[in-house]
Amino acid sequence: MNNRLLMKSLPLVASVLGQKYGVKVHIGGDKAFTDGRTIQLPALPLDSDEVLQCMARGFLDHEAAHIRETNFEWLKLAKFTPFEMHIWNSLEDWRVENKLAEIFPGCRRNFQRLIRHLFINDSGQDQGVNNDPATAILNWILLTVRSWDVPELGKACAGTACTIEVHYPGLVDRIKSILQKVRAKCDSTQASILYTREIVALLKQYLNEYQKNKSKGRGPAQNLEKLIRSKSSDLPKGFSEALEEHLVKSVPDNIDDGLQVAKDGYKKLAELDKDELTQTRRASTALKSRLHGIIQAKTISHNRIGRHGRLSTAHLHRIAVGNPRMFRSRQESHGISTAVHLLMDCSGSMRRRIGLASQISHTVVSALNSINGVNVGVSAFPAIRAQGGENYDEPTVSPILNHGQKLHSHFSVAASGSTPLGEVLWWTFQQMLPLPEKRKIILCITDGVPDNPANAQQAIKDGSQNGFEIYGLGIKSEAVFHLFPGKSRVITELSDLAPAMFDLLQESLTK
Repeated sequence: MNNRLLMKSLPLVASVLGQKYGVKVHIGGDKAFTDGRTIQLPALPLDSDEVLQCMARGFLDHEAAHIRETNFEWLKLAKFTPFEMHIWNSLEDWRVENKLAEIFPGCRRNFQRLIRHLFINDSGQDQGVNNDPATAILNWILLTVRSWDVPELGKACAGTACTIEVHYPGLVDRIKSILQKVRAKCDSTQASILYTREIVALLKQYLNEYQKNKSKGRGPAQNLEKLIRSKSSDLPKGFSEALEEHLVKSVPDNIDDGLQVAKDGYKKLAELDKDELTQTRRASTALKSRLHGIIQAKTISHNRIGRHGRLSTAHLHRIAVGNPRMFRSRQESHGISTAVHLLMDCSGSMRRRIGLASQISHTVVSALNSINGVNVGVSAFPAIRAQGGENYDEPTVSPILNHGQKLHSHFSVAASGSTPLGEVLWWTFQQMLPLPEKRKIILCITDGVPDNPANAQQAIKDGSQNGFEIYGLGIKSEAVFHLFPGKSRVITELSDLAPAMFDLLQESLTK
C-alpha cells in the first residue's frame, strides 16, 4: 500500500492511529469528543483539505494521549471548579502530548503544526488574547505552556504578560516560577493536579493582598475574583475545545454528505436449509475447480541448481572448472497471499434477492476457503445498533464470518433498512488494513443502489488508490455496472456464479 496516500485518508489514518495507540476511533455524526475509551470524530467533508486533515489527526493524537496517560480517577477525586479545571487542562494537555511524542516521535511535529494553526494567524499574531486583564492570566498560562514546544508563541506571551503586569504587578513572575517547576517535574496526572492547586492558591493569595491594598483600583480585583468563580461557559476556550470547535464547524449541513464510517451492529443469522446447502456445495465445487486451475500454475515446484542442497550427480563435471554450483534445491514459486472480504447487501431493496445473495456468499467463501493463502471474511449491512432498547439511525454493519474464523453455514439473513455502502466500505478498509496478507480484495454483493452514490464512489476511489481491489456482483441488477465499471458482473441464478467469479477474479488472484 502507498503509505503517503494512506496517511491522507482520514478513516485509514484513524484506523492506523487507533491500533497504534490502543484506542477505538469512530467517525460520524456532528460532534467531536472522547468518553475515555473511544474517540469520536464528526462526519467531515469528503474532500477535506490539508488543514482539516491536520486538525483531525491532531485531535486523534491529543485525545489518545489523554486516554493513554491521564489518570481520570485522580481527576475525579480532585473535584475541580471550572476555573481550576481550565488551568489543569492547560498543564495536563502539554504533559500528555509530550509523553505521547516520546513514544511516537512523529506526533511532536503534528502537535507543533496544530499549535501554530490554532494560536497564530497568518501575520504571526496570537488570536486567543482577551481584552479582560484577568482572563489574560489564563491565556498567558496557556500560551506559555504551548511556547515550550512552539517558540514562535514567545512574542504573544510577552505581549499578554505586559497586559497582566499593568493591572496585576508582579503576578506574572510569581506564576512563572510555578510553571518552571511544571516544565521540569510534572510527570503525572497527580503532579499536574498539585501544580494546578499551587497556581490557584497563589492567585487567591494575590487577590487577598490586592484587596487589602486600598491604594489599588477595585476593578482589577473584582475581575480576578469573578474569574476565579466563573462558570465553564464564562471561561475562554481551552486547547481541546478550540480544536473540537474547528472540527464541528467543518461538518457538512447534510451529515449524510460527509465522510462517515459504519459502526459494528448486530444481525440475526440463520442456517441455510438443506436444499440451499446442497445447491451451494454443487456451485462451490464448480467454482473451486476453476479457481484451483488458474492457481496451480503459480505454485509449481522447480529444481534450482546452486551452492546449497543435495548433490546433483548430473552437475559433478563442474568440479573440474571450480564451479561450486552443483547442488540441487527444490523451490516453489510464491503462493497467494490474499485477504478477501465479502460485503452482503441486506437492505430493503434486496428483499427479493436476499436468498440468492446468501447462497452466493456461502458458495464463494466455501470455494475461496479451500485455497491455501486466501483469508476470507464476510459481513452484512445494514445491521441493528441496539443501545438502551432503541435502534439508532446510523450506518451499521455486522460480521457474519470473521477473518480466520472456521466456516459455518449461518449465512441466511433478513433484508431491511437502507444501503450505506460507502460507510461500510470505509469500515471494511479499517478491518482489513492490519491483516498480514499482501493483497486485499473486497467483493460487494449488492443490487448496486447505495443511499449516497457520491459517498460510495468516493470510498471506492480512495480504497482503490490505497491498494484495495474492489469488485461488484450485481444480484439481478445491472446498476452494479455504474458503481464498479469494468469490475463487476451480474448474476441471475446460482449457476451463473462460477463463470462470473472465474472471469472476475482470475486475473486478480494470479497477479
